[in-house]
Amino acid sequence: MKGLVCFGLVILSMAMSACHAPSNPVVKTHEYTIEQKCPTLKNMKVGEVLIFNVSENPSTGYQWQLLEPLKIFKTEETYLQNNSDEKAVGASGTKTFRFTAEKPGQDYIQLVHVRAWESSQQPDQKWLCRIRVS
Repeated sequence: MKGLVCFGLVILSMAMSACHAPSNPVVKTHEYTIEQKCPTLKNMKVGEVLIFNVSENPSTGYQWQLLEPLKIFKTEETYLQNNSDEKAVGASGTKTFRFTAEKPGQDYIQLVHVRAWESSQQPDQKWLCRIRVS
């Protein structure tokens, strides 16, 4: 009888711990750099993240920008200056774009390396990615 009660308690505790398991599954992240081309059509699912990292030196006037707002992605931009150049004027760093798929559909990420005041100029560099989210 004592063994049966212990067995029941073990089963009950396992069931309780399953109820308290983390509900956040691991989010799939797709990472790219300027050297990596995006596939012709990138397939993603809602909740997945696409990250684009690229070197940038804003003191030159050139910065990476999203050409047009996206409809199905949440977009976040960050810039982190290189540690070795903390006190240097005109130091370079890394620009990171984080795109989180919020709803199904298709969108076209167009990132360009331009000077803001030269809008008629062709971009120095660009990175493009057509994405379908399901």
